[in-house]
Amino acid sequence: MMITEHPLVKKYLAAVEREAAALSLERRNELLADLEEHIAVALAEESASGDDEIRTVLARLGDPRTIAATALGEAPPAPPAPQVSWVRPLAVLVLLVVFAPLSVFNPMLGIVMIGTIWLLWTGPQWRIRDKVIGTVAALAPPAFGVAQWVIPAGGINLGLGALFTPLGLALLAFPIAAGVYLLWVARRPA
Repeated sequence: MMITEHPLVKKYLAAVEREAAALSLERRNELLADLEEHIAVALAEESASGDDEIRTVLARLGDPRTIAATALGEAPPAPPAPQVSWVRPLAVLVLLVVFAPLSVFNPMLGIVMIGTIWLLWTGPQWRIRDKVIGTVAALAPPAFGVAQWVIPAGGINLGLGALFTPLGLALLAFPIAAGVYLLWVARRPA
C-alpha cells in the first residue's frame, strides 16, 4: 500500500475536496494532485509510517478548510462569533428594576447595586455610555434615600421639600427605564 493510500491521508484529502467544492473540477483536481504529491514527499522525508507520525505531517500542512480557502483566493474563514448570553442583561434588568427602586426606602439595598454595577461594567455587550447610564440608574435611588436621611423634612430648607415626591417618583422610574434600555442595547447586533 502506498503511503498516500493510508486512511488518514485519504480522509484529509477528502476533507480538502469537500471544502474546495466551489472550485472548478479541473482546479480542484490540480489542487488535490499537488497536495497528494506534497504529502507523499513530506511523509517520505519524515519516514512517517505510523498513525501519529502521519497525523503530525498532516497537521503541519494545515486545516483543510484553510487550504481550500487559500485555493479559492479567499481569506481563511473567520471563527464563529461568540453566542450572546442573555443571563447578564436579564440579571442587570431584574436588579435595576427590583432593587434600585427599593433602595430609595432602604439605602442598605444599595449594596446590591454594587453587584449590578459590576455585572454591567464587565459585560461586553454595552458601550461606555450605556454603562454610565446604568451606573447612574443604579446609584441614584440609594443616593436619594441617603439624602432623605441627611436632609430631614424639618431641617435645613433648601427649597427641595416639594420636589422630593416628584423626584422620588422619577427616581423609581429611572432604573426601570435604564434596565429596559440596557436590555434593548444588549439585543442589538454588534
